[in-house]
Amino acid sequence: MPHRVYYTENEYMHLLIIITVAGGLVYALFLGVIMIALRKVQSGKSSECRSVSVVIAAHNEKDAIVSCLKALKHQDYDAGHYEVIVVDDRSNDGTSELLAEAGRIWPRLRVIRIDDVPEEISPKKNALASAIQYAQGEIILETDADCIVSEGWISGMVRRFEPGVGMVAGIAPYYESPGILNSFIRHEYLWNAALSAGSIVLGHGTHASGRNLGFRRDLFLELGGYGESARILSGDDTLLLHRIQHSHPGQAVTQPDSATHVYTEAPRTFSAFLKQRLRHMSTGKFFEPFHIFAGVVMYGYHLLLVLTLVVSPLIPILFMVFLVSFLWKTMLDGIVAWKVQSALKLSVQWNRFVLNELFLLMYMAAFPLMGTLIPVKWK
Repeated sequence: MPHRVYYTENEYMHLLIIITVAGGLVYALFLGVIMIALRKVQSGKSSECRSVSVVIAAHNEKDAIVSCLKALKHQDYDAGHYEVIVVDDRSNDGTSELLAEAGRIWPRLRVIRIDDVPEEISPKKNALASAIQYAQGEIILETDADCIVSEGWISGMVRRFEPGVGMVAGIAPYYESPGILNSFIRHEYLWNAALSAGSIVLGHGTHASGRNLGFRRDLFLELGGYGESARILSGDDTLLLHRIQHSHPGQAVTQPDSATHVYTEAPRTFSAFLKQRLRHMSTGKFFEPFHIFAGVVMYGYHLLLVLTLVVSPLIPILFMVFLVSFLWKTMLDGIVAWKVQSALKLSVQWNRFVLNELFLLMYMAAFPLMGTLIPVKWK
């Protein structure tokens, strides 16, 4: 019989230290690649005026939809070259009446009412697919009913549709408001945007935001819409990005121009934030193997640091390992934040940076795993 091998406490400690140091080096390499990619982000130069259909899925958005439509009505794009299609998805809060009134005042607004959702498709994808089928524009631009677009949104997004571009992923930051939660959400979005923009430049985009997204209508139809991902609750943006990258490599790009940023209110309570992020991260289990592997490595590094901190009361030297690793990670993240500030035109809260980094560490260690395990529901 083979002899069992037992490791001493010191050997386990040394192994953990080695893994932590190796993880820090891999993390540095990962961020270095993202930094290089962010240097290649461009705003686009196309001057062609294309027909555009802005599509919005609205479910009980009475309190938000009016502001959204006002912003869309006052665009610097030729009014004869764009339409706005809002899908009233089973609303029962007065949204329908508001949309009917808005449609009478603004001829470019078209409203579709949906009362039932087929079993073979998720609610939001059903709403968006219905609007896209109805759309007349060459370019489809998506945003959400609770978002506010800038005056130059349509023109800026269209400018990025140069020859050979099939999808444009825009930047979708959160408004600033008082409170620790809002501060953290805006901080977390820096890494969200950096990872999205950098990975798209590299041709392996991890995710995109439906709050600010554009694609060619004929490409969407050519792919058969959402295809096999139609049943998945979320991912109308990210999984569509993956489909386009797989079938048309190099045709997905990002648009960093601040004139195209689309803002929305951040969740005001931790409960609302939790529900939103679990819904977003639930899509991860449907990613391609490459994305899953990269996610396991990166999120696993954050989990490793948290475990090192948790175990440190039993092995005090591990606290020093954690502290050095955390400071190393924070320094690297600071360098990336500086680059994001210039490349993607996003503001950085330098005065709260270290505290938000500590929150980010806990968030990255827990939320991705929770998103794959906890069932989520659409609103």
